[in-house]
Amino acid sequence: MKKDTDYIQAVNNSTSPKSLPTLLRQVKENSISILLAQLENLFSSCDDLFFDLSSRAESNQEQNLYFESMREVRLKKNGVIACFKSEIETGFHQLASPGASKTKHQQDSNHPEHHSNLSLVQNDILEQDVAISSMSSKARANSQEALYHLTLRFDYLTPHSSVDQNNNPLDPQQICNYFANASKLLELNIKARIILLKQFDRIVTSKLASVYSSANNLLIDAGTLPKTERYKKSSPKAEQSPAQPIQPNVEFDLEELSSILALIRNQSPEQLATIIPNYTAYSANHGPAISNLELVNLLTTIQHNISPIQDSEPQLAEDLRQIIELILSNQEDNTPEKSVHQPDDDVINLVAMFFEFVLDDKSLPLPAQALISRLQIPTLKIALRDKTFFSNGKHPARQLINFIAETSIGLDDSAQHNKDRLYSLLAKITQDIIDNFTDDDSIFSEKLSELQSFSEKNEHKSKLIEKRTEQAAEGQARTKLAKLMAQKIMFEKLETSALPDAISEFLTTHWLNLLVLVHLKHGEESPEWIDAAQLIDDLIWASLRHQDTKSQQRYESIKPNLLQRISVGMNQISVTSEAANEHLASIEKTLDKLASGAHSDLLTRPLSAAQASQLGHQPGGGSKSWQDMTGVERQQARYKQLTYEYIRKAEQLPLQTWISYTDHKSGNVTRCKLSVKLEASDTYVFVNRFGFKVLEKARKDFACDMQAGRAVILNSSNIFDRAMSQVLGNLNSASSPKPEKI
Repeated sequence: MKKDTDYIQAVNNSTSPKSLPTLLRQVKENSISILLAQLENLFSSCDDLFFDLSSRAESNQEQNLYFESMREVRLKKNGVIACFKSEIETGFHQLASPGASKTKHQQDSNHPEHHSNLSLVQNDILEQDVAISSMSSKARANSQEALYHLTLRFDYLTPHSSVDQNNNPLDPQQICNYFANASKLLELNIKARIILLKQFDRIVTSKLASVYSSANNLLIDAGTLPKTERYKKSSPKAEQSPAQPIQPNVEFDLEELSSILALIRNQSPEQLATIIPNYTAYSANHGPAISNLELVNLLTTIQHNISPIQDSEPQLAEDLRQIIELILSNQEDNTPEKSVHQPDDDVINLVAMFFEFVLDDKSLPLPAQALISRLQIPTLKIALRDKTFFSNGKHPARQLINFIAETSIGLDDSAQHNKDRLYSLLAKITQDIIDNFTDDDSIFSEKLSELQSFSEKNEHKSKLIEKRTEQAAEGQARTKLAKLMAQKIMFEKLETSALPDAISEFLTTHWLNLLVLVHLKHGEESPEWIDAAQLIDDLIWASLRHQDTKSQQRYESIKPNLLQRISVGMNQISVTSEAANEHLASIEKTLDKLASGAHSDLLTRPLSAAQASQLGHQPGGGSKSWQDMTGVERQQARYKQLTYEYIRKAEQLPLQTWISYTDHKSGNVTRCKLSVKLEASDTYVFVNRFGFKVLEKARKDFACDMQAGRAVILNSSNIFDRAMSQVLGNLNSASSPKPEKI
């Protein structure tokens, strides 16, 4: 038999440790201290669990398996703990070594003898690897943000190495691999090994957040990247960061845009109308050209005459091209319409195309479109005066338009806008600019600051509400899952049993409630859950006819313990002592009748339809054949077969993504954002801009809604940059030479 020290010595000699930087050493020692304490709890729990499982084993072989596993864990747990500690230390030393890119687990797997020394067969290895992968993925998701920040800080502390999830010694994948390597000391059957790994998941990996929090706080206190967003050395993968991607400001060269427009103008009027339907060549008018200054002054006069928004529904501002045509028209006589200089012509058409994009953008709610459209004259005036406007991504007017679009994406089209504080502020801001802007751009900076201040205050409130919404939804999901699991195990055990009414009623009501409570408090892999589920089997067995002496003796021996367990369970679900005593007396009386054979008047029957329904089973719920389906059912079946692509889209959808949801019955449209994906119930929770839950959808139902067009993903990136990028793309496409038809 391999000794514990043999493997530990091999691990310690596998690398030549290099002295760690002080901070990394402190993090290592602190993390090891937390993890080893959790590992002690793990082995204590496993000892109890294996003993409990052995006492309920259905065969001698199974009982021996659990007894041997318990003995193996007791004898070698100290060696496993020492080996686990050594694995972590090796991971940290490899991190500090220049060029460290592989963990020890990865390096070992490259050697052909890696699996030759294992006693597990290939299928067992695969089963273990699947369990480890599932554990590490779940732990990463649960501690995504803290793990991301810790990875950045490790990367900062190791200038000669790039740190990511593949070589971070505290990443869940590495922690799980460390334990898998250490537990090779234990000669366990794969069944017992999987139980051990599940306990490791429940007691260690599910609590890695405390390790990450402690490590991050230690490094922050030492001055290591207090603000990780300023760190630029490494580029972690997008999935590690929970933050939304930074939206760059796109710069457009006016000369380049003008040269493209010049190429387009060479097209015939018919072709031009097809390429850019609303393009107008104001410079081609036959009248005299008005100067840039005169054009700006005329625009200012019209701007200052724009009326404020009334309490009624917001109306779109007058089309910019109509305003220009009004300025250039000569209503006094029949002289030709005035023209503008070519550079001004290009600016007018570009700004007009931008606002046409805004009014066609489905990601913007109608109120936001109306408000932004009121800024078309001020925007045109800026672009006419400042030729760098299109190339200056930081211009306050561009930033203000972008921020209005960003903050208003959650405005509901059907809301009472005059009572909405955000809408009222946006209306005030746009009207202040209309009334007061002449040629001083600073008003845009002032209004931007005003809107940002308002947004920060409201965002803080909405985040608090959203966090509470998320916690409530998670609690409801856990409760729902607990109820489903309790119903499932109860139905599976009672489906083929015929029991007296007193027993079946007790199990499908009171004991079902206890199963829900145990699942919520302890989980499905816990000894408490196993014991509660085992009581169902014990009570079913006790309700059988016991005619042979051995069965009768066993019944008499387990009866006191059985009633005691029922009594303890009743206390846990807060049943009154009177009611509990009544149920116990009824159960004991029923069991005694069955055991004595005096049960001629005692009816036993399978689950009733009402009880089966209470356990979540609906009779006749099987699938129909294609021939038996109606036309609508066949259409639905085809529809379901097409949703795989959209299921993937739903799974990959980032949190905080805005969605436009159309109710298929009422037709009402709700704007909401994805707040949380609940793993327990496989559902998505959507909140409004205030943080309150408005929808909760199963993942597959959400995918079907996306496919049907009821759920539409909204684009919340910078509106100005999106619009001008599309305008530039359309112009480039229009100006490209088309192949001649042969």
